Amino acid sequence: MTPTLPAPAARFAFGATALLLAAHVLWVALALGNEQTHLTVSLLIYIPTFVLAGLTCLLSAPRHANDRVAWRLLGAGLLTFGFGQACYAYLLLVLQNPPFPSVADAGFLLALVLYALGLTRFRHPPLTPWDRLRLFVDVGIIMAAVGVFAWNYVLYEVITSYAGQPLAAVIGLTYPFGDLVLLSVLLLVALRGGARLGRREAMLAAGLLALIVADQAFIVLGAAGTYQEGSWVDLFWALGATLFAAASLTGGGRAPEPGRVWPSAAWLPRAALFLPYAALAASFALLMLGRGRQGPQETGVLWGTALVTALVVLRQVLAFAENARLTAQLRQLSDELEGRVQRRTQELDQANAQLRGLTEDLELKVRERTAELEASQARLAHQAQHDVLTGLPNRALFQDRVERGVASAAREGKQLAVMFIDLDGFKAVNDTWGHAAGDELLREVAARLQSSVRHNDTVARLGGDEFTVMLLGIQATRDAALVANKVLRALRQPIALAQGEAHVTGSIGVSLYPQDGADAAELQRHADLAMYRAKQGGKDNITFFSPEMNAVDAARASVETQLRGALERGELHVVYQPLHGAAGEVQGAEALLRWRSPLLGDVPPAAFIPVAEDTGLIISIGEFVLREACRQLAAWRQAGKAVTCVSVNISPAQFGRDDFVALVQRTLQAHRLSGRDLELELTERMVLRRVEEVARKMSELRALGVRISLDDFGTGNSALNYLLTLPVTTLKVDRVFIQALDQTPGAYRVVQAIVALGHGLGMDVVAEGVETPAQLMQVRELGCERTQGFLLGRPVPPEDLTL
Repeated sequence: MTPTLPAPAARFAFGATALLLAAHVLWVALALGNEQTHLTVSLLIYIPTFVLAGLTCLLSAPRHANDRVAWRLLGAGLLTFGFGQACYAYLLLVLQNPPFPSVADAGFLLALVLYALGLTRFRHPPLTPWDRLRLFVDVGIIMAAVGVFAWNYVLYEVITSYAGQPLAAVIGLTYPFGDLVLLSVLLLVALRGGARLGRREAMLAAGLLALIVADQAFIVLGAAGTYQEGSWVDLFWALGATLFAAASLTGGGRAPEPGRVWPSAAWLPRAALFLPYAALAASFALLMLGRGRQGPQETGVLWGTALVTALVVLRQVLAFAENARLTAQLRQLSDELEGRVQRRTQELDQANAQLRGLTEDLELKVRERTAELEASQARLAHQAQHDVLTGLPNRALFQDRVERGVASAAREGKQLAVMFIDLDGFKAVNDTWGHAAGDELLREVAARLQSSVRHNDTVARLGGDEFTVMLLGIQATRDAALVANKVLRALRQPIALAQGEAHVTGSIGVSLYPQDGADAAELQRHADLAMYRAKQGGKDNITFFSPEMNAVDAARASVETQLRGALERGELHVVYQPLHGAAGEVQGAEALLRWRSPLLGDVPPAAFIPVAEDTGLIISIGEFVLREACRQLAAWRQAGKAVTCVSVNISPAQFGRDDFVALVQRTLQAHRLSGRDLELELTERMVLRRVEEVARKMSELRALGVRISLDDFGTGNSALNYLLTLPVTTLKVDRVFIQALDQTPGAYRVVQAIVALGHGLGMDVVAEGVETPAQLMQVRELGCERTQGFLLGRPVPPEDLTL
């Protein structure tokens, strides 16, 4: 802890004290003025010295956290001494002949008491009872020896001088005895616990010695009648007060650090051991000097020396007793230590035995854990390169094997085939019977694929319902075709699941090395293109890669690239084709999406709608068409145009979203339309894919008043029983049947049957694709409520629509 600085008032008081001491020294040395002036100044000059020194101690006390009381007592002692000196000066200067003893002596003696109390209140290290007893004996020896000298040179003279004046003799003896008490306190402070002598302690000791010298000189000279005010004796009193004040400004409640101890005081702990014996030697020396003389002085010296000798003998007895006690304690501690060592040795032996057992167990566990880790690493390595569900190689391992196969085929001059297989109908199984059934089906497909190829060929699962096969060492294209047909036959076989029999097929794309690609990546990309073409060609077939597919793929990639961001760039817009009633009036309009690309020009819907569905862009595009159609209908209504409703085509991905019904409701509310103002057109394929989910959403939409139209009816895998359960409001006869009315004799009967079916189920029927007057006349004769086609109106921007 950093010590605090002395208060400004304390520093000022000490500065004034030091200046007064310097002035006092000059005054005594120069002896200026006449006798009366010299007497007056000498009596008064160190009164303020003691007062200012006392104030310095009192003002500095708060910064000494542990020694506040000690400094306050020392400050009070200095002030009391100053009071006594003031009384003495008054008696001497005013009464000319001050009595002895007087009230001034009360101040002087009280100062001695306060000094002693203050010195004993300083912080000190704790002592054991033996150390305390030995300390007091040592101090007693030294004080007894000092007392011998004091008797010989001071006390006897005082008693003789004040013979017949008992009070004066008592007061006169009190001063030297008080000084002896202060000396003993000084010794206690210096010798206590081998304490280090710092700057503060050195200043206090020097100040105390200065006061003792002054008191002793005053007593001796006063008893002899030779003391004079203003002599050198007065300087020791002023010096002692100044040193006390200087000591109060040092430190800050902090014990002296080793580096702050005065080097000159390092001998004190060693010298303290010899002080009692030095005191005894000094007493005997004084006794020998007075040998042969008889009198009270010599008798006092004799008895004092005897007392010192007795105290030294007592000290030795105490030392022997303490040594015996320490020896007994050492022996006891040795026995205890030996017992502890034995017990600890036994504990270590037991611990070593346990440690050996634990080491053996640990080695066993390490070996077991190592084996487990090796097995785990092997499993992880296998899992990192194999599909978890089927156990087949994954994409990374398949890529590596194709690369190795290509390298081997290049060295040996052989061919290699890569097949991409996508399951047809897997999603229906997964959606109908759940993922557990789908997983079981995938495992069976994996087994059938492996049984369809040789052991050195590779079957892998890329993810989902996509599989790949690498055929090594084929001789011609027909070899790959034979294996692909074998795979298709295996896939066509029914798969027995817990829920029933599942039927799936496969679309297979094949690429050959080296004619279709020079590396693994190119072969896989071309096989993927061929597989995509196989799915477009009706599924459940095989397509070999041809260079023309790259051009188609590049065109599709260009469409996909430009389609991303087309909505944000404002390239998509909605046109409207009118729907006419039986009397020829406009009853509504169908919203149709168009794309005008700055790079690709006008892109037909058949070219970009499938891309939007494959990439997921159809979700945001479909929401745009729905909002725009409702906004336009509201605008027409606000302009006073009678438009019954607007029809919007909905993609399967958009209709399958959980929030689709909520989206329709929000859009209608945003434009203040009712449900009957909107008609949603769904395809047969979408309806038959997830019948239960579609029926639920249709019911929710019908509850809003929204009309449901079944678009392109008759071209899909129609299941007429679903029409009995689905809340469909409109059937749209596909343009294929309408175009056939002028060309195919039986087309009229087909359209008639569709119209009769719709009317029988309470649905409206819309004929789309009407392009000739004969077609229009026939569909109206058949009872179609609404007609749509180029004959009646082409898709146009909303501002060009004739209403």
